[in-house]
Amino acid sequence: MRLSRMAIAIITALISLQTPIFAQAKASGDLMAAAGKVDITPSGPAYMAGYGLNRHSLDAHDRLTARCLILQSGEVRIGLVACDLVGLPRYQIERIRALVSSVTPNHLFIAATHTHSGPDTMGQWGPDIRTSGVDQAWMGDLRFKIAHLVDRTASSLRPAELKFASTTEVPRTSKNIRVPRILDTELSVMQVVSIQDGKAMATLLNYACHPEILNNRHLTADFPHWIYETVERTTGGTCLFFNGALGGMVTADYDESTAPKGENWAAAEPIGTGLGNRALEILKAAEIVKTAPITTDRRVFSIPLENVRFKTLIGLGVFPREVSPGGMIETEVSHIRIGPAEFVTAPGEALPNIGLYIKGLMHGKPNFLFGLTGDELGYILTPEDYGLPLYSYETSVSVGPETEPRMVKNIRDMLDRETAKGNSAP
Repeated sequence: MRLSRMAIAIITALISLQTPIFAQAKASGDLMAAAGKVDITPSGPAYMAGYGLNRHSLDAHDRLTARCLILQSGEVRIGLVACDLVGLPRYQIERIRALVSSVTPNHLFIAATHTHSGPDTMGQWGPDIRTSGVDQAWMGDLRFKIAHLVDRTASSLRPAELKFASTTEVPRTSKNIRVPRILDTELSVMQVVSIQDGKAMATLLNYACHPEILNNRHLTADFPHWIYETVERTTGGTCLFFNGALGGMVTADYDESTAPKGENWAAAEPIGTGLGNRALEILKAAEIVKTAPITTDRRVFSIPLENVRFKTLIGLGVFPREVSPGGMIETEVSHIRIGPAEFVTAPGEALPNIGLYIKGLMHGKPNFLFGLTGDELGYILTPEDYGLPLYSYETSVSVGPETEPRMVKNIRDMLDRETAKGNSAP
């Protein structure tokens, strides 16, 4: 097959862009990084995710985004993507991974911030119970945009260093309305700094809290919007927010009497601004990490689907049948080490007691727990909590009581393997 002169020129240009990046990374083993973002806001009205059926958007208060960070150390390259969405089911994430050429599928970690004021990505918030709320044209465009963002970002890697920080002392932000004393208030932060000019390329925040202050007909990222604004206004670069173990029910802590329910924009702003400012404060004392080896591990496993409502939605075609072939749901968890820090991903909304237990098994400085990453299975409860009257709502949107034991077993297997390799100490 003969290639046209234009095709040869394009291939040559791509090779010239990529080769020095790979050569430099392999030769030195030092960290390379790049970050970027893309607008994923629907261009017209959309069925909105969360709260109830037939909630059609009027407009967008702020732009919804997908935000990407690519890190490479030696020959290991990973991609971290956080989207202003309620969640992305694994079958959609697998389709996105298949479109990406710059990062291998098992090294691409795609998460949702869990905003309840974004478009329906699951199907269950359409005009009625029998009709999916997913706009398939928009969804196809979303998959393309995220894949293109990853590849575009990976083409601009440059030498970088890292800063890590964490604190449990944060401004009034979250509360557990089920069991108030069980609450993970840890804010973990990773900042990527360019070696060339010393400026921040990316700042990543990890904190557990439902972005559900707002419940109206305006698309919005909720309080993460103000996290982005606060951090990027101060440091530049790209800010990413990864939610934590926010289940059962870890929600925003604010004075609900100051505005009608779902309209409290004045509450969303200080919560996002407060988290952003706190992250910047603790980074001031953070030391530079000049070399950061990256290791990853992933476990794919199956869970029996026991939720009758979910089965009904599959039968109606609201959820595609590929969600649960043979009555099982295939999902995943991952473990990542970046220098001294340790990361674990969970495929849904784990209750805080589960999140605290997982963090207790980790040895990173600091530890990051990314919820709603690689999948969105709904609430993840222990078998002891599953079905309790206290958690009747969470049980109604949970795959089943086997989710937590199987998830934790696979996470423990990865952490045990890490310890056996002698990598448990930073």
